[in-house]
Formats: sequence, C-alpha cells, structure tokens
Amino acid sequence: MPTTPRSRSTRSRPAKPPLSETAVVDAGLRVLRREGVDAVTMRKVAAELDTGPASLYVYVSQRDELLRLMHDRVIAAVPLPAVEPAHWRDRLAELLVDVVHALNAHPGIGRVSLGDIPTAPAWLDLFDRILGLLLAGGVPRQRAAWGCDLIALHIGAVTYEVGAADPAPGDGADALQGALDARHERVSIEERLAGLDPSRHPHLAASAAELAAGPAAARLALGIEVLISGLAGAPEGG
Repeated sequence: MPTTPRSRSTRSRPAKPPLSETAVVDAGLRVLRREGVDAVTMRKVAAELDTGPASLYVYVSQRDELLRLMHDRVIAAVPLPAVEPAHWRDRLAELLVDVVHALNAHPGIGRVSLGDIPTAPAWLDLFDRILGLLLAGGVPRQRAAWGCDLIALHIGAVTYEVGAADPAPGDGADALQGALDARHERVSIEERLAGLDPSRHPHLAASAAELAAGPAAARLALGIEVLISGLAGAPEGG
C-alpha cells in the first residue's frame, strides 16, 4: 500500500542567512529594482527575506529609515575624486554625473533627498567632497555652502523625473534618456510645439526644433555646467 510522504524536516532545509541592517537594505534594493520604490514596504522586504515584518524593526525603525539607508548605500558606491584645484570643474562635473547615474540605476530612490536633508554617512562624504571642490575653485565659502543646496536639489529633481517615468525607463545612464523620451512621447511634444501660434508664442514657436532636440546626457551636462559656472562666477564680495 502507498506510504504517505513525510514532511521535510526543518533541519534539512537550507538555513536562512542571519538578519542584519545590511541584509535588510540589500533586500530593499532588490525589491526596488524589481518592482519600483513604491513597492518597498516593510512587508515586501520581509517577504524577500522569508521572515515577518516584525523581525525587521530590530534593524530598521520604519520604512522612511529604510529608504534613507538604501539611498545612502547607492551614494556610497560612487567613487569620490581627489580635490585638484587645477581640474576642479571637470572633477565636480564628472562626480555629479556619476551620482545621477548611480541613483538612476535605482529609479525612485533619488526622491529621498527632496523635502528632507540627508545626513547619512555617504551623503555627508559626498557633499564634503563637493564643497571641497568648490572651495578649491575659489568659490567663496558662503556661496559654496548655498551651492551645495542647489546641487542637491538639482540631483533630486533630475532623478525624481526618472523615478516618475512609466514604464520604467531603463537602467543607469540609459534611464535618463528613457525618462526624457517618455515625457516627450506622453505629451506629443514635437506635435504640440509644431502647432503653436507664432502670434501668441513667438519665441517658443521659433525655437520648436531646439526645445525638442538633444539627448538627455547633453541636457544633464548643461544643467551641471550652468550650476558650476554660476557658482564660480561669484560677484565681488559674494
């Protein structure tokens, strides 16, 4: 007669890796890359770790803290350039591009820096280096300090647009282009600009081709150039 199969002993199952703050953050980033930042909940992350949500609170107090830790993990992966006064503009521009691309590889996580001031270690390391580069370029300290705030807002805004794109716009450097293409397509920007009445919008109508032209990378580079040049061109006593 057939025998009833025995349930598998728990001792024979693979042991779950121990929980830690690092493991929780890793799981949160996996959920984000797979399902988006809005799907990062304590319940979803707990399921990713094959445990209950209550287990996570030993390591992370709430979802907002988890998102801050995830944001800082992404920032920590960006290499910081040396402060070279002779090349401070190039090093700063390259650093900001690297930060944007790192955040864009995790769409939606960039919004953490909007509406709040991150104070986690990697973010502080990043902006200490940004401030050092600005000061090395001769930007007055007060202007450089306020410039850090402007740079943080620009990074947050650029990466927020990628996170808001639907469908997901790709990964890393390609995410910025995907988000731009999605925005243009969503509102049929070329058609809308081509249909403008020159008597009402003379400048927009005359610049329709330029407004719709250009890759996202060039637009990002322009924004960074304007920020750096504006800060470097400090008026007397600025």
